[in-house]
Amino acid sequence: MAPTLQDRPDVAVFSEIGVIEHLIRQSVVRHLPSGMTFAHFELLQHFVRNGDGQTPAELAREMMLSKAALTNILQKMSELGLVVVLADVADGRKKRVRLSRTGLERHAEVLKAMKWKMDLLREGFTDAEFRQALPFLRNLRVFLEEVSAGPAPEASIRP
Repeated sequence: MAPTLQDRPDVAVFSEIGVIEHLIRQSVVRHLPSGMTFAHFELLQHFVRNGDGQTPAELAREMMLSKAALTNILQKMSELGLVVVLADVADGRKKRVRLSRTGLERHAEVLKAMKWKMDLLREGFTDAEFRQALPFLRNLRVFLEEVSAGPAPEASIRP
């Protein structure tokens, strides 16, 4: 009997990744302050990890969003006081996005509220286990980025 789709390791890996992403998203959303969305938190997380000062177009690329979607997110985050969108001093046509003190504080509050979950995670898995998973996950991400960026293969034409 041929293996079923569920038996294929590639399908199982992507299924596990999808469930993990869903569980992480749900966990974070439960700890967000009123008015804040997961997309807002992701952008705050990006700023904390990588610094701020990017243009909306740069952020859209980095966050893998359309410019319109990112603009909507930034507008709402600005209304909540999480970010400040300023004119670029070098090029007045561009805008730069800066993380506000409020944004930094809200990010820290979410992480503090989730600390107990992170502690349990660290108790459940060793650093070595996480390090062992990283090479495969990084290679998979790089492969998917390359496939996504490249042109689709030409359809084979059968005579």
